[in-house]
Amino acid sequence: MSHLWLTSMSSDPSPENPTEMIEPILDHLYGIIWVLNDVAADAPAARYLETVKGAGQIIHRGWPAGRHFHAMNDTLFTGKIEEGDYVIFCDPLERPMLPFVSRVKTEIGPMMQESDVDVIFGWGKPFLLRYRETMEYRNSPHWSLAGWNGRGIEWSSIEPDEKKVRWNVRPLKRQDKWHWVKHYARYFLCYPAGSNSALLGLEKQGDPARLFPIREAKRLAFRAEMRRRGYPLTLEGLNEMLKKPLDNWLKRAINEEKTWSDYYNHVILGRTDLKDTHDPKDIIPIP
Repeated sequence: MSHLWLTSMSSDPSPENPTEMIEPILDHLYGIIWVLNDVAADAPAARYLETVKGAGQIIHRGWPAGRHFHAMNDTLFTGKIEEGDYVIFCDPLERPMLPFVSRVKTEIGPMMQESDVDVIFGWGKPFLLRYRETMEYRNSPHWSLAGWNGRGIEWSSIEPDEKKVRWNVRPLKRQDKWHWVKHYARYFLCYPAGSNSALLGLEKQGDPARLFPIREAKRLAFRAEMRRRGYPLTLEGLNEMLKKPLDNWLKRAINEEKTWSDYYNHVILGRTDLKDTHDPKDIIPIP
């Protein structure tokens, strides 16, 4: 008999998000496999997860230095999930919704078996998997799933109401309307070579395969320059560097990349006339 698992990972010691995610659907789960990155075993989140894990496992590990798909793969590699089981993966600020979850074992899962569907996507992201031992997550921070050989279907074409499938609560949890400025900058700084941070938004500007290497080279050059100048690759280091008088190299870098432009104009200069896009046409140039 196939089982239904919930999998996720987080680095927050608070139990708020795990509780909100799990409680409405707990009766339908066989087990929970959750990775806690740099969270103590006696933290409230860890204590809560241990009480609801069922046949699952709570995994403690350190943050894998900007390669979070390594930690995500821990959810697949415990040996507890068996071929043909159903696996939901959700980020901490997503909620698998009861109208969907309650139908997995009785309707949706049998349909996946009959139609040889391995992955149900929800708004472009893998959401429900019919587990294969060859499956693994790849790429950071915008991850993908490899190792599946059946079909994939996009559930939003069947149920267009996201709140009946997997609800994204990020807009509710993030009260600062400018959170995206620091969020994008943190990703650009913290993720190493080989990540795909610089892909974000390129699909709206042309061919990502052509544009990505150019943007990524500039991102890595900026990180290398920060290191050369003695600053850590953190927002604190970025603040320290940008608060000093800008030389020509930094001015050019800021005027060529919207991530740095938005950060400098909003965090350093306090401007609020920015647009949440990745389009170079929306850069506010500095003289």
